[in-house]
Amino acid sequence: MKIFLTGASGFIGSHLLGSLIGSGHEVICAVRSELQEKAMLERGAQAWPGDLFDSGTLAKGLQGVETFIHAAGCRDISSSKQVLDTQNALLTQAVLVAAEEAGVSQFIFIGAASVVIPGPIPMMNIDETYPIINQEFLPYIRSKAQAEQMVLIARSKKMKTVVLRPTFVWGSGDSIDSLIGPAVERGQFGWFSGGRYPFSVCSVMNLCEAVEKTLAYSGTEQIFFISDREPVDFRSFISARLTASGYPIPKFTISRRLAWWLARFTENGWKYLPLPGRPPLVREMICLMGYPFTVSIQRAVKELGYEATQKYSP
Repeated sequence: MKIFLTGASGFIGSHLLGSLIGSGHEVICAVRSELQEKAMLERGAQAWPGDLFDSGTLAKGLQGVETFIHAAGCRDISSSKQVLDTQNALLTQAVLVAAEEAGVSQFIFIGAASVVIPGPIPMMNIDETYPIINQEFLPYIRSKAQAEQMVLIARSKKMKTVVLRPTFVWGSGDSIDSLIGPAVERGQFGWFSGGRYPFSVCSVMNLCEAVEKTLAYSGTEQIFFISDREPVDFRSFISARLTASGYPIPKFTISRRLAWWLARFTENGWKYLPLPGRPPLVREMICLMGYPFTVSIQRAVKELGYEATQKYSP
């Protein structure tokens, strides 16, 4: 199958590329530099060096492509609302237009399980019937929810669209390696109310399996939660991953209630004062990582034949 992949230089996209090449697919990757282009060619993929926001030019580059996999975007919740909206929502809109114009038959969007989180509450065994959220104080979640809605609306007789909603994705090069671990070393990461609660996580290899199964999917469902089969204890999991990557384990813990107050205070400070950098704590972080969050993968198991064979073993 001829596939166009965005985000191939990122954590999830790089693993997807390896999986797709290994399965014998012809893969074209969007690249932003000569260095990225060289890396893609060395891995056996083709490179497309254009601007993804230029829908007309992209459409020409998609001639003959059967499936478009959109894994690009901004996953740094400390980024500004403008950056999140541009890199998540507006970019998705642009590539959808190009895919439709080029006659691509399938569009797979790597979304986020968090689009259903309305605020600081526990969410257990949720499924695809839960509504997606549009909260101003949750800019990352909001941008991913807007992108998802665009993908769902774009479905037509000519182009099937599917949204995969992975939970916290782990593996070599994940956010623990790139963000959380360094934050721990700076003394800027701790536990919310002790950190002992159930949490759904997703091996990047399980996500790759879900994408492969979606390529062959002929059913009508559009949304699938993707995670490992069993939830983990949040603190135990993060601690084990930090240890595996050579980072110290934080001992600091803060109550959710106090953290929420501090986050609101720091957000306002960075909003109204000329402070450098980004706020060290935001409310969205507490919603995403401070409460029990587990999902049901029964739809993916039933419809896609998803097996989720990988699990975390410290």
